Amino acid sequence: MTVTLDSYYTIGKLHLYCEDYVYQGWEPFPYAILADGCSASPNSDIGARLLVLNARRVLPQFALAVGDKARRDALHWRLGRRIVRYAARQVRELGLSPEVLDATLLVAWSDGATVHVHLYGDGCIATRQSDGGVAAIRVEYAENAPYYLSYLLDSERCALYREAVGDPSMVQTVTYLNEAGASARRERCDVPTVFDFSLASFSTVAVATDGLDSFLNVETGERVDLLEIARAVLDFSDCQGAFVKNRLQKMLIEFGKQRLFNLDDIGLSAFVKMA
Repeated sequence: MTVTLDSYYTIGKLHLYCEDYVYQGWEPFPYAILADGCSASPNSDIGARLLVLNARRVLPQFALAVGDKARRDALHWRLGRRIVRYAARQVRELGLSPEVLDATLLVAWSDGATVHVHLYGDGCIATRQSDGGVAAIRVEYAENAPYYLSYLLDSERCALYREAVGDPSMVQTVTYLNEAGASARRERCDVPTVFDFSLASFSTVAVATDGLDSFLNVETGERVDLLEIARAVLDFSDCQGAFVKNRLQKMLIEFGKQRLFNLDDIGLSAFVKMA
């Protein structure tokens, strides 16, 4: 199957500068890598970029070497460790604190038949099925504290994280939303968060940082439902050129007129099956 791809990232209303970063490529397969720096960690925008650029280096070897989902699940953390260790060396050379690498990372690629997604931390996925139905997935963490790859570099910080978030079996929540309703499951923070979407069943798979779920009605104080956002953001007029950028910018204008604003930065990439 032929797949087209576009990506874009933009600043949130409560940020002075954008801490998200997105990179996409086509060789040896279409891929998109997104990162979201932690606002509480200085210079995490730099760390987000380093994680993305290092993921770009190691992803082809990983994706081409592994086979079925079970093997990719088993190698999920090996991939994450390679990425963060490469980035940590560069951080040391720059004379920066390791905490700049406090950032979530989302890695997605298509082999032509399936879109594979690996999450290290929180994020969102929006999909359109071949029959037109829209669904969304939200991955979030207790205390709004994602399990960053940087914790793998420091056993003391990792132990402090586990102490802060409480019950290790309840740290991560994965919520599925569609027209029929919502369901959720709890997971440990160290369980591989991996998804696969067959292009035979899904015409569009969009991967986003958690800023996609940060829209707020500033007049009522109510959060906008993620499924509503998914419907809007996947409403592409066409899939030519910078179609994700064009759609997201138009959506932000449309939402702004309704006093709906994204408080957090948004990074977004979309894989679309072409006829």
